Amino acid sequence: METTEPSTELQVGVSYTPSEIIIENEEKLADSVFKLVTTYGNLIFTDANVPEAKTAKASLNKVRKILEDQRKDVKKKYNEPLKVFEDRIKAYVSQIDQVKNDIDQGIQDFEEREKQTREVVLLETINEMLPNYNVTTDELEIDPSWLNKTNYTKMGEVNSKTVKAIADKLGFIALEKSRIEGDKKTVQTFAELNGLEPYAWENLIVQGDSVNDVLERMKQAVEQKKRDEVEKERQIAADKEYRDAMEQLEKDRQKAVGEKVIDSDTGEVVNEFVKDKILKFTLEISGTKSKLHELNQYMTEQGIEFKKVEIQNEILS
Repeated sequence: METTEPSTELQVGVSYTPSEIIIENEEKLADSVFKLVTTYGNLIFTDANVPEAKTAKASLNKVRKILEDQRKDVKKKYNEPLKVFEDRIKAYVSQIDQVKNDIDQGIQDFEEREKQTREVVLLETINEMLPNYNVTTDELEIDPSWLNKTNYTKMGEVNSKTVKAIADKLGFIALEKSRIEGDKKTVQTFAELNGLEPYAWENLIVQGDSVNDVLERMKQAVEQKKRDEVEKERQIAADKEYRDAMEQLEKDRQKAVGEKVIDSDTGEVVNEFVKDKILKFTLEISGTKSKLHELNQYMTEQGIEFKKVEIQNEILS
């Protein structure tokens, strides 16, 4: 981009009296600033001419510094009419700042696009390396420094130093995954051999606990389980022993007299034997085949005798 660069050698001559501050060459100053603003403000900066943009920014900064230095010098020497003077100078600075900020934003946008381009290249490089380590994208946390411009060649490729850093990290993740799977298998085998649910113990390995610590806790759990089972069996035996003793005690307190059971302590009739009478009925039963089969089975189980009765129809003349 060919441009005629305006001069940044501004001459801001200022004279002042107790009653006013006069910019002696303000017309020339205004014209110079106008030319600077017009020249740089009308330029369009793209990715192709970033160096020129940076030069323009430096020129504007130089002019801005001249103006600011003059303003500060006058302020030290004269304070009465200072506000009027400052407002006029700040107006010029504001014009320069507007153009400078636009240029600065353009430079930032360019650098952000470059960073995005580097990110695409980085991800492509990582995706090519992942299968060699049996690692997925979700398992790798990208180091922000890998996107620094210094980590790429002039051709825009990831340099060898960064590739090695990525490989080292992938290798560490692969080894850690292998260790975790091995430790999980050890825990699973121990759990199955000792009647424990393996999932919760395997999850401790995933969370970062060492296999030795987990196995020690599992051993304690097995020992506690055995103690609980022994205690449970002891309690069952004790309950049975108590029930048997109470039943025997109750039998000892009672005696049979004829068809009655008498409490030996109180003489109260506890139970009276009632001899069931055998009753005989002739029933007509109807129902589905399956229901009749269930009834047959029930009566057989209950000891009820039954047989099929043939009924001859009388013929009326």
